[in-house]
Amino acid sequence: MKKILHIIPTTDFGGVTTMILDIWANTNKSLYQFDFVVFNKGRYHDYFMEHGSQLFYQKYITKQGPLAYVMKIYKIIKENGYDAVHDHTGYRAVFTLLAARLAGIKCRVLHSHTNVAEEWSNKYFLSFLKKISVMNATKLVACSTNAGKFCFGEKSFDLLFNPMDIYKIKYLSQAEKELLKKELGISDDDLVLGHIGRFVPVKNQQFLLKLATRLKQKHIKFKLLLIGEGPLEEEIRMLVERNHLQESVKLLGQRADIFKLLQLFDKFILPSKYEGFGIVLLEAQVCGTPSLVSTTVPREVDLNVGLIQYLDINGDIEDWLQEIIKKNEPIELHSIIDGVENKGLNAEDIAKKMCSYYI
Repeated sequence: MKKILHIIPTTDFGGVTTMILDIWANTNKSLYQFDFVVFNKGRYHDYFMEHGSQLFYQKYITKQGPLAYVMKIYKIIKENGYDAVHDHTGYRAVFTLLAARLAGIKCRVLHSHTNVAEEWSNKYFLSFLKKISVMNATKLVACSTNAGKFCFGEKSFDLLFNPMDIYKIKYLSQAEKELLKKELGISDDDLVLGHIGRFVPVKNQQFLLKLATRLKQKHIKFKLLLIGEGPLEEEIRMLVERNHLQESVKLLGQRADIFKLLQLFDKFILPSKYEGFGIVLLEAQVCGTPSLVSTTVPREVDLNVGLIQYLDINGDIEDWLQEIIKKNEPIELHSIIDGVENKGLNAEDIAKKMCSYYI
């Protein structure tokens, strides 16, 4: 059995965590053991434990200092005898990969899941972090072309798309949808719009409220459901109140029933300023939900079944409004399944590809 130490940001909901869950669920556990260094404890903690993973929670490097962090990771590697270290934090992987190198790990995978670093105003320091991270890696991997170029520059890298295990989805009956709508206070004649994402600048929830304000001005009856948590949540809540949108916009917080909610939406809206891959958009498509997304979202996530409309967040807002109220024809499930297969997003195949890195 090969033992792999993954470094992930959180065991809570999120794109990287979702990817790892789908891959780990489709990995031969008699051949591979996945353990995790994690910085935030979340709602998937028990799931990982139940599936035999060890979890090593760490404070952020800024809280404990680089030297203390390197020593702890070095100790974890040495005490548990890992064959490979796979870091999913992109340019932040500097000290993890350094510790792995010092510990004699021959397979050190650097995985980029994003094409932006909003928190870094110092471009020179960001460039330095990327360079040193790449220097300490033996394998470069990215979830999209843009994410790879952002982190690795002109270096060659392998594309590993975020998988979709379509068979884990329970499709709702009409009666189940009606019951969920009732629980959420949604009327039969409401146009149901949805967004899933952390309340951070890159997700651009402010744009959603501009859309909501215009829809209200046009006397269109709707409900906009915002699912997620984050530092800007209170600011968004205040904007909802300031624009008198309390009846139409609902902040639902973090939810575990994402696939159920996606099936309620008439339109899923993702006006992100940047996206590494946009796995939530993939989830929307497998639920058959038409989606309006910004042109910054990677095209690799599009299943090419007619469910995605790309729009410019800096363009005419009327274009977004017209697409929101437009009636879409339903897509057959077999077309969606074919789209997943044709895109190479089958979870079992991607799990096998990831594990091939560790040979």
